Amino acid sequence: MLNIGLLGLGTVGTGIVQILEERKKYLEKLIKQEISISKILVKDIDKKRDIEIDKEKLTTDIYEIIEDDNIDIIIEVLGGLDNPYYYIKEALNKGKDVITANKAVVAKHLEELTNLAKAKNKSFLYEASVGGGIPIIKPLKEQVNINQIQEIRGILNGTSNYILTKMISENLDFQEALETSQRLGYAEANPTDDIEGYDTRRKLRILSTIAFKDKIDEEDISCYGINSINFSDIKNIKSMSCTVKLLGTAIVNDNKYYASVEPVIVSQNSYFSKVDDANNLVSFIGDNVGELRFFGEGAGRFPTANAVLSDLIDITSNTYQRNCFLENSELDNINELYRGKYYMRINVKEDTKDKIEKYIVDNEIIEDMIEKKDSIAFTTKLISKKKLEKLIDIFMIDSKNYFVARLEV
Repeated sequence: MLNIGLLGLGTVGTGIVQILEERKKYLEKLIKQEISISKILVKDIDKKRDIEIDKEKLTTDIYEIIEDDNIDIIIEVLGGLDNPYYYIKEALNKGKDVITANKAVVAKHLEELTNLAKAKNKSFLYEASVGGGIPIIKPLKEQVNINQIQEIRGILNGTSNYILTKMISENLDFQEALETSQRLGYAEANPTDDIEGYDTRRKLRILSTIAFKDKIDEEDISCYGINSINFSDIKNIKSMSCTVKLLGTAIVNDNKYYASVEPVIVSQNSYFSKVDDANNLVSFIGDNVGELRFFGEGAGRFPTANAVLSDLIDITSNTYQRNCFLENSELDNINELYRGKYYMRINVKEDTKDKIEKYIVDNEIIEDMIEKKDSIAFTTKLISKKKLEKLIDIFMIDSKNYFVARLEV
């Protein structure tokens, strides 16, 4: 008998229960033992739920699960940071395998929890923490054994991608697209993590650490979101026959790496331009395998639950990678040295407009002027982004009054 302790019965937890019920006979035949969800941690036992559940299995006491020697595997789908981290750590210390969908915990404590699982000879798997239902972490762990991974790129946040898709396809301004996203359940009431790029940064931190076999902290990843994009930017981008996506990018070469989360303007021929709505796409390049791409739904009840249960099968069939991925310790971050071409729009006051135009010409920033009305919009030469940051500082431009996106056209 495989006994599971489930922490959380929200959207993903409910999906796990439903899939296990529907696929129970097949899964039990596959892993050659019965499967039982023994206990489920909830906040409110009497809450009305979408599924019928035996209330005897519900508990508000985490120790009823962690201290139960009959429970073999803990599945954590609570969300949040501090409590889930403590529960996962305690479960590993108690000799239980752990599966989590919690990107915040994995991003902050990846190395510690991986090492603890190794020390306890237990599993710590987290496929659902990146890309929802897209299988990306397991293939990446397999490929690092026979490849030097050179690059990771991805649309890793469905909410921001949905917002940008609606702005481009329906000519909406940012607030309209955000409100539509919230109404449909893609964006939270507080969408900060999505629209400012923090969610993408966590996921890129996880992927790049595995890929480059070195600890890439969130602080090592430059991060700029989409919250200041407006309708005039969309008009300008479409005039270039392009679209815009929030991309996470990590590139390594000669023991140096660049890692960023930022809006990127891509041509209509780019495969990223074809990824619409709340879908995700992740690609990585290995020196032997070349480029591999993974596309699918980046969130949602069943895609995320599917990834969790894939980890469950890997544990029960012993088909997951046990390699310790932290082998390097010599990679240098070169974000400040990275050079690219950029699109920039600045809302300007009449008394500073001429000064800003003169500055971008005198400092060899501008390549082409796109707009010179209520705002100025231009594309740059190949420059360090620090040049644009210096421009912002000198003229004390508020973050709400400018938008920057890297050009890949």
